[in-house]
Amino acid sequence: MIRFNHHLLVLARGARGLTQGELASATKIAQGTLSKYETGLLEPPEELARLLADVLGYPAVFFYQDEKPYGLPPYHYRKRKKLSVKTLARVVAEMNIRRMHIKKMSISFSLNTNRFIPEIDRDDYYGKGNRRLNPEDVARTLREMWMLPRGPIHNMVELLEDNGAIIVPCDFGTDLLDAISQRIDGMPVLIFANVNSPSDRLRLTLAHELGHMVLHTTTLHDDDTMEEEADEFAGAFLLPAEDIKPQLRRGLDLRHLANMKLYWRVSMAAIAVRADRLNFVTPYQKKTFWMKMGRLGYRKREPNEPEREEPRLLRQMVIFHQRKLGYSLSEMAQLLHLTESEFEKMYSPDIFGGNQTRGHLRLIS
Repeated sequence: MIRFNHHLLVLARGARGLTQGELASATKIAQGTLSKYETGLLEPPEELARLLADVLGYPAVFFYQDEKPYGLPPYHYRKRKKLSVKTLARVVAEMNIRRMHIKKMSISFSLNTNRFIPEIDRDDYYGKGNRRLNPEDVARTLREMWMLPRGPIHNMVELLEDNGAIIVPCDFGTDLLDAISQRIDGMPVLIFANVNSPSDRLRLTLAHELGHMVLHTTTLHDDDTMEEEADEFAGAFLLPAEDIKPQLRRGLDLRHLANMKLYWRVSMAAIAVRADRLNFVTPYQKKTFWMKMGRLGYRKREPNEPEREEPRLLRQMVIFHQRKLGYSLSEMAQLLHLTESEFEKMYSPDIFGGNQTRGHLRLIS
């Protein structure tokens, strides 16, 4: 018989954005006792488990799953330091609960792909002249492995899901995290994406997370190095040097960058960073560009945002259970250990819609 899982009590509390003291006050359980429940020193009797479940909005059975929560990957350490305790708990809870759902639905739903996201150990691979591969090399190699045509990637979400990843839309309640990637044995690569991120930034973020999966699953460096390498990989993957160099000769003219954005489907900021990496701009041009972007308010959200790319695999898993296997709303909620209202909130058809504002910016030269 599965015992009360104290890890999931901490997870459920984090998902609701409550401190231990706030939950103790809401349940009228002494905080010292609640602390012992959360650390596993005591196991709550069934009536208290039901009370905790009612206050937190989960079925009591949620606490009796044989699951082990995971924290944020090491390459998100720098961003983790910026998050408040409550926000971090909510992000970790969202990530774990979604992963648990996918694990349950994967029992009946098979991912029909023989493709995968590789793990490249650069200590084992060398380029020309016996040179260790850099992120630019790895990005070019992966495009070749996946037989991608030259030019822009039409749909980054579709590409990742075609290669065995699942994009999981989440509302992190913060703009400090655009996405988190996770590779766990026995599971597909999971990329938890912030639904409130602008679509042009999200494409770059997904490429950044792909870089982490390819470069940093087997080899870890300090956080700044891993972030820098993932950024370099993302720029090279979405904006290959041999394709974009001829278009960068006009410098950082905003109207030209706006046209390039329509073609490459990434932000003008990302194109400017790529131009800088490829040594196509001077320090003065770079400084002037970022000042103008800030003055126009484009540092937070740019004009000409591309159409949003929606994940399909997670929704397909839900639809498969409902239509093919005949699961009712109540049974889906039971399967995932949610209330019916929570299930509908998390897996509605407009799951990737988010609350972002669309299309009200215009380019000013």
